[in-house]
Amino acid sequence: MSEDNSHSREYVLEADSELRFEIEQKDAKVLVTLVTGFAELFGTELVKKKKYEFGVGAKVAIFTYQGCVLHVSGKMDVCYISKETPMVQYINCHAALEQFRIEAEERDKRGPVVLIVGPMDVGKSTLCRILLNYAVRVGRRPLYADLDVGQGAISISGNVATILIERPASVEEGFTKTAPLVYHFGHKSPGANNVLYNAVVSKMAEVTLQSLDANKRRAFV
Repeated sequence: MSEDNSHSREYVLEADSELRFEIEQKDAKVLVTLVTGFAELFGTELVKKKKYEFGVGAKVAIFTYQGCVLHVSGKMDVCYISKETPMVQYINCHAALEQFRIEAEERDKRGPVVLIVGPMDVGKSTLCRILLNYAVRVGRRPLYADLDVGQGAISISGNVATILIERPASVEEGFTKTAPLVYHFGHKSPGANNVLYNAVVSKMAEVTLQSLDANKRRAFV
């Protein structure tokens, strides 16, 4: 179910549901406020009474484990509440990874390394953001490696990069990209030069794994 919403209204979300909306029109602006309850956006907790602003191109899914009330105002092209969400599976995945980290600590071993792959526009970056946020929220300092030279989630496109995540992503702006480790590839597809791409990724992996060995409390996504 979808609706064209250009007015202010409140949405009451039941437990394990999420409010989804998209903004496609230029200069459109949507403001979201958590009125009551608890909610999060891609693993980042929303603060009550704070107004969050979203603009053109935003694809938002605000999830609640316990139920909440959200106040939303502005022009959205799509807006609906869904009970069908993968978030429960994602938190279960995080819980399994955290158990691996605990076991690695007890044995003084390197923690788990997670590789997320798939075709374009299926939510790989969003899943990375969720798992990274959950890791930070339990006291971890995960390393995020971006091997997608076409998108450039950490650096500009044409590069591969790794960054240490020390705090949850901003709801509106994402992770702070301070002091990333960046290697230049120079193309937007690995197929443009497979030999060079493999060499660049191998070098970045060598340096990154050394960092993991130096601090085994880190995760790797």
